[in-house]
Amino acid sequence: MVAGVVVLAVGGVTACGGAPAQDKADTAVATTADSSAATTEGQPTRQSPPTLRVGETVTAYYQPSYDEPDQPVKITLEDLVAVASDTPGKVSYVMTFRVENTGTDTFLPSLLDGGTWEGEDGRLVDSVTVVGHDYEDFVGEIPPGKYAIGTSVLQVPKGKGTVHFTDTGTSPMFDVPVNG
Repeated sequence: MVAGVVVLAVGGVTACGGAPAQDKADTAVATTADSSAATTEGQPTRQSPPTLRVGETVTAYYQPSYDEPDQPVKITLEDLVAVASDTPGKVSYVMTFRVENTGTDTFLPSLLDGGTWEGEDGRLVDSVTVVGHDYEDFVGEIPPGKYAIGTSVLQVPKGKGTVHFTDTGTSPMFDVPVNG
């Protein structure tokens, strides 16, 4: 899904600053060897990823490549701001993430440049449009034990919905609800 994302340059989009995010209890994501959606004690699986809201931190899992095991990464959504879009029927969201690589392989911040949008009515848009990004610290990859902060600007249809972020193998990582 990420490969089909179109990158457009947009000037004048500025994220509004907010108070520093406070870490909350992590939501562990249980992975399963098979593709079942079974849960353990209510913990989300890769088929039911954690939901991330402003100020929250979740542990998400990603696959560095199709044949490698899942790796953990702590994601904090530090800020989420809706901004005007020049495209009729669309709205842009500025999302600032703090990403801490708690795994043993490098994490590619480009995974935060898009995903699938799902409207409240069940409408799916296969890939959201990346309008721009401002990576304060992101430098192509985040090594194990390091963290970085970066901002992505994603354009989605107007209306209430959720952006589903996926890894390189298109497995669910986490969801961000957006209100339009």
